[in-house]
Amino acid sequence: MPDEPLLRQKARAAVQNGKLPGRRPDRTYGGAGSGAQCSVCRLPITSAQTEFELEFARSGDRPGRDLFHLHVRCFAAWEFERVKVVA
Repeated sequence: MPDEPLLRQKARAAVQNGKLPGRRPDRTYGGAGSGAQCSVCRLPITSAQTEFELEFARSGDRPGRDLFHLHVRCFAAWEFERVKVVA
């Protein structure tokens, strides 16, 4: 897994280019990795790792929800950077 500065750079870019929301998730779930690709580092989240699943509600023309899967370290980097980007 990439080091902390690189993870933060990737998280910042994901927020800036709209690949990850820059707001708090509506719901956050945690558990064993499902094999999904991490939305920050793009590596799979294995069953030996903890995964955060972030849920964001959509409204307007496309109601529903968006889900994003992140490693714990990637979640921490995203949380730090989203606050900086939005502020």
